[in-house]
Amino acid sequence: MPGYQTFPYQAGSSDSLSKLTLLKLPALTGKSFLDVGCNEGFFCGYALFDGARKVVGIDVDEQAINSAKQDFPGCNFLLQSWDDLSPDKTFDVILCSSAIHYAKNQESLIHLLAGKLSPNGVLILEVGIAPGAEPDWVEVKRSIDSRFFPTRSKIDDILSCYASKYLGESAPQIGDPIPRSVFHIRKKKPYAFFLMQDSGAGKTTIRNTVFHEQKIISGDALILDIASGRQHCDLELQKLISNMVNPAKIDMSIRSIFSSQWWRSYLEVVLSISNGDTFVYDGYIPSSYHELVIAFFQANGFFPVNLCWENTYALGNLGVRTKAEARKYALYLAAMRKKMRRT
Repeated sequence: MPGYQTFPYQAGSSDSLSKLTLLKLPALTGKSFLDVGCNEGFFCGYALFDGARKVVGIDVDEQAINSAKQDFPGCNFLLQSWDDLSPDKTFDVILCSSAIHYAKNQESLIHLLAGKLSPNGVLILEVGIAPGAEPDWVEVKRSIDSRFFPTRSKIDDILSCYASKYLGESAPQIGDPIPRSVFHIRKKKPYAFFLMQDSGAGKTTIRNTVFHEQKIISGDALILDIASGRQHCDLELQKLISNMVNPAKIDMSIRSIFSSQWWRSYLEVVLSISNGDTFVYDGYIPSSYHELVIAFFQANGFFPVNLCWENTYALGNLGVRTKAEARKYALYLAAMRKKMRRT
């Protein structure tokens, strides 16, 4: 690949390649990457190879840093500890591999690194897991020293405030009597649950059955509140809705909003009501706009979930307007009565 550094084949490279596979790094193209305890820069070199736009490696070993600079000149290697991380820099991917047990306070370091993640970033943590059922730190004698490692229960406690996933064991570490485990750690986001299917599809029943503690935003009630002026919003949106609102035909108002330029203003009202907390939106929105809704809340820091199911009982595109309202039945009756009079 033009412009990308190839790996130097040195002693231990096969072990590093095996670990690279087991760490399950995400695609790095266009992302920023930080390796904490980078040693000679093997994983930073891979990040550069995979198209990362910014690659930083830090280590306290001057010889290792000098070797990394020589092998991977496209990366930025810094002779420093993790205690010196700049408070104003964030990264899309942070790797801490074979290093966490050297920290004076491992739990604090995990929180420090997680705090350096970009909104959609991931911390890839490789950590030795000591045996034991209790949430504790266990001293483990290694071939070169003794270090403290967490039990699985302890690491689960530490990661409970994040969205984390156990990815399995890493490559065996020479001199370590316990296996290393890999975790991918992300910041938790508020959920936005959307029940947007047609009228009569069972949205409110599902809402009342499943969601008991979450904030509920009713689409029907919101339209009426905007029309009456009880809900603050853009004046043009308020005018649009108040001019056409009909409590029996709220689906018409929703379609008009989303087929106009005011859909964003409407979603901004929903966003302001949520106050950044997990919420459930219960209200019809045409299916052709579902992706737009999901993208809007994703861009605003939520984890959006669109709940979909078979609309067995839905009223269809007419909503609450039946065929009788469309006068088809009246015409049918008139024709039948005329026929009966003739006989």
